[in-house]
Order: sequence, then C-alpha cells, then structure tokens
Amino acid sequence: MEITALSVEGTDLFIHRLQDFWHSAAFSDLTVFTSDRTFQVHRLVLCVRSQVFCDLIVTDTQYALEMKDDHPHIIEAMMRSFYGLPYDAINKATSQMCPMLFNVMVYNIAAKYQLDYLKVQARLTFASCVQDLWASNSFLIAISEAYTATPREDRGLRDLIVAMCQTHRRDLREKQEFETLLADTPGLASDLVLLSRQRLPPNLSLEPRIVESYVCMDCLSKWQIQVGIVRDFLECPFCHHDQVLPF
Repeated sequence: MEITALSVEGTDLFIHRLQDFWHSAAFSDLTVFTSDRTFQVHRLVLCVRSQVFCDLIVTDTQYALEMKDDHPHIIEAMMRSFYGLPYDAINKATSQMCPMLFNVMVYNIAAKYQLDYLKVQARLTFASCVQDLWASNSFLIAISEAYTATPREDRGLRDLIVAMCQTHRRDLREKQEFETLLADTPGLASDLVLLSRQRLPPNLSLEPRIVESYVCMDCLSKWQIQVGIVRDFLECPFCHHDQVLPF
C-alpha cells in the first residue's frame, strides 16, 4: 500500500478523534471497574489492542469488566495508551508514584495483557528515569518490583537494571539497603555475577581502572567502560542499539 501525506493526515485525525472518545466516553459500551475507580470505554478499542480482552469479553451483551488486581493508576495508564494518549500523563500530574516504579508497573501490566508497544514505551521511559535516579532508594524499590513481578525469562527490565547496577556497583554496594536487596531478591545477585562473567575477560587486571565514556545515539544512555574491554560492548547495554559513540 502506498503511504501518502493524505493517508498520514487521516491517521492523525483518527487518533485525535479517538482521544476525544476517551475524554467524553461517547458511545461507551463497557464499564471497567477497578478497586476505586470506573472507566467508560469501548469494547472494540480494547479488543483491537489486546487479544486478552477478546478472551475476557466473551459475549456481545457483556457491559462490565472487573479489573481489581492491578493498581487503578496503572490500569488508567494502559487505557489511556489504547486511545493514543500519553500513558504517563496521569502520574506526572499527580506524582503519586516514583517514575521508575510507575514505569515498572506499566511494563508489567503491558506484559500481562500482551501489549508489546506499551512494554517498549515503559522500558524506554524507565531507562531514561534510571539515568538520573539510580542513586535514590526509589531505584531499589523499582528493582524489587521488577524482579518480583516479571518472569525470569523476560529480560526487558532485568537486563537494564543489571547493567545499571554493574555500572554503579561501587556506589550501590556502600548502601546497606542494596546489600539487603541482593539478599532478598531471587535472581538479582546471580544476574550480576553472570553479567560479569559474560562481559568481562577472565584475565581482567585488578590494577586501577582507566575508563572511557560512551553514549547510545538511540536512547541517549551514558555509561563507562574499562579501557581494554570495549570490544565486548558493541551495543548499548540498555536498549541494545549498535550506534554507540565515545564522548
């Protein structure tokens, strides 16, 4: 199919009108009940976005759906994304959660409802937040949530967390809270060990390290690597993009 300026304009108009239906709830045919809020939505929109909702909404006469197992703000974030709205606007406006924890929880609900596009968005936003907030205790809370709620084979957040912990391991290990987290979080310590074995040469010297700084041109993450092992870091440890440059 040929993509024209007219077709792109039509898509933009469709998304804009879809957003209006979130705000007005016009023609809503489904009420979603959370633990403390309700949302007037459209079955077609939910089912187009996720096969999981197709399975949950089993009849044409089902007009209500209970979703009380997840945090209401996280459910709202997911619903907003269905209608083409910024999923994190609600958290930015209320600041009820640390951005890192919020995006971990959005990632988890996206995995639950098989929303690959939302997982990518939440992961990239989480990566951006971590760059500035890794030294806070909120980072440790986000780590615990990520390792508790995601299966071991889902490496989307875990690899990013481990890479950040490895980058700042000296500072983090000075915090008793981090040592406690290592002891209480199954899989975290072993992931850190595996990262070291996979990415660091076995004959690595214990002499004082000279490091070089790198930036990913895709997600703009920054990190430092010991001189002499750069060949083992041919991609960004956060988004796995291969456009990496020294700075």
